[in-house]
Amino acid sequence: MTAVIPTPRNEALDDNIYALTELEIQADEFCAEELAPLRLRRSLGLFFFFLVLVFFSWMFSSMEAYLTDASKMPMSALIIQGDREYVSDDDIRAVLLQKPAIENYFSVNVDDIQNKIESLPWVYHASVRKSWPDLLRVYIQEQPVVAVWNDTHLLNEDGIVFDAAMNSAPKSLVKLYSPNDKIEQTLAKFNEFNGLLKLNNYKIVKVSLNLRNAITVELSNGIMLRLGRENAISRIQRYIDYVAVLDKEKIAYIDLRYDTGFSVGWKNDNKE
Repeated sequence: MTAVIPTPRNEALDDNIYALTELEIQADEFCAEELAPLRLRRSLGLFFFFLVLVFFSWMFSSMEAYLTDASKMPMSALIIQGDREYVSDDDIRAVLLQKPAIENYFSVNVDDIQNKIESLPWVYHASVRKSWPDLLRVYIQEQPVVAVWNDTHLLNEDGIVFDAAMNSAPKSLVKLYSPNDKIEQTLAKFNEFNGLLKLNNYKIVKVSLNLRNAITVELSNGIMLRLGRENAISRIQRYIDYVAVLDKEKIAYIDLRYDTGFSVGWKNDNKE
């Protein structure tokens, strides 16, 4: 009969497993002991970082409230520059006193102020700058007005119509008459004719351009020049060359719409 004798190797294996388990438990306990201070330091670091964020947020909010407070560092000085005839200091002040256009050195919006000043009829361009600590500099360029258009509006040198008080404009302005879509064309014709006539001591008081592009020019001596649609400059030159032989005081108009020569309309007379 054969007897089975259990080998002691299983017991040794169980002892090894038990010993290994003990080592793992000790290792885990050691790691836990090492990690606890690290976790504490990390938590304290996060808490400190949160406090720093709160502090700087409060500081920024307080500084912003101070800097935008109208009672702190208010704009109290104004310098207005530029040659002006139609825009008064009171006009500019009225714009600056509009709220919230101007309050505080830091909160004042110079672009907003510039746009509001340029909305004034006689202002062609405005430049606004602020200087520390309470100075506002405003430079004004007035409309370069050159003509009265259709007896209702004023016209600047760019051919742009602007709506300003007619009685404030110079009485010597030339009067231009044209359809709405021919403003720039009419102004260009005036500039072209005026250069030639001014050299010969003639002054234009009125230029009319109709729907058919026919041009009529009236001079300060009372003579009207009918130029038609073509060769206007050469026809004006013809007038300059031959007007000396005519009695200008009696002439109502001169019709230059011919290839050569011209016809004359006399005042208080239908003869030509």
